[in-house]
Amino acid sequence: MKTKLIKGFCPSLNEPIKAEDGLLFRLRPYMDYLHCDKLVSLCNLSMKYGNGIIELTNRGSIQIRGIKKDNHKVFLSKIFKNKIVKKETFSNNTNIIINPLWEFGDQNFEVYEKLVKLQKKLPNLPDKFGFIIDLGNKLSLKNISADIRVESAPNKKILIRADGATKGKIVEKKNIGSFILKLTNWFIDNRDKNINRMSELLFKKKIPHKWTIDKPIYSYNKFFPKNTKIGQILGIKLGRVDANILKKLILKSRSPLIRFTPFKMILMEGVINIKDKNFIYKIDEPLLNISACSGKSFCSSASIDSHMLAKSIKNPLKKKIHVAACKKNCGINKNTQIILSGDNGFVNIYDNLKKEMILKKLSPDKILKKNFRDI
Repeated sequence: MKTKLIKGFCPSLNEPIKAEDGLLFRLRPYMDYLHCDKLVSLCNLSMKYGNGIIELTNRGSIQIRGIKKDNHKVFLSKIFKNKIVKKETFSNNTNIIINPLWEFGDQNFEVYEKLVKLQKKLPNLPDKFGFIIDLGNKLSLKNISADIRVESAPNKKILIRADGATKGKIVEKKNIGSFILKLTNWFIDNRDKNINRMSELLFKKKIPHKWTIDKPIYSYNKFFPKNTKIGQILGIKLGRVDANILKKLILKSRSPLIRFTPFKMILMEGVINIKDKNFIYKIDEPLLNISACSGKSFCSSASIDSHMLAKSIKNPLKKKIHVAACKKNCGINKNTQIILSGDNGFVNIYDNLKKEMILKKLSPDKILKKNFRDI
């Protein structure tokens, strides 16, 4: 296996990004979970071959930071040797996000396996083109970015919807694969080369009406730290955690299986009432409403320390604020209301809902003194 050193793209196990702190690898475990021993192994590899920093992305992928160039081949071999991900299947599920509340044998589980097998039949899609499986009595992923969404419709039926359309098409379980093939081929046949997302295409071209006649259910889950019937949900502060701290949590809790979510949270099966100050376990934690990109010392484009700034923001109205260390504004999501955008060491403030600048060229010190009540 050849490993490319590339910048400006989404990293993977095959193609890491050369970041300021070393090589950055991204992986997505099968069904978005790891057994406790596999996660402990991953933490050990992060500490041995990298800088011991693990991150969760907006889509629930795991990032391992700071892998030294001389270590990347042995790091990859250890990932496969320890079966953290399977070498023969790891590339088939990189763009599939499953409802974190899935159960073995349920509709989420069945459709996930169908979609993984379908990957080899799909046309050559853009790197970020993704799929969401969000089935059950309530939706969980309605604000998570994707291009084709498999969702619940009334009466426990399955609906497939192109992102950007408010309605989709109800399909029988046996026809899920063939209809997704139709949707992806329609996307490829109608896109310009600069269009990489389904919603971008639907903004310019009308999708066939027969594919947009059914509505998904409206009921949805709100994800926050809490106990559930599956286990406990814990937040990862700003999506970044020290590998040794995560390892200690896993070993102490004795959770047999850990699920990774696109909310910068983990779901630890079989445990409840964990209180660890290194993680978010209370629903009134201020950092639940704040996100940040990797920032200075981790990204060559960064001009500010996004994490330091994010941890110091006063946000009494609990607005959804994202701190980006440069003008590219990486890491925002559908919930983001306010963007703090790095600009050559200064900070610009944007209203992401109105798509307009509020304040320009503030020093980070002034941001620390600012109260976001009136913005």
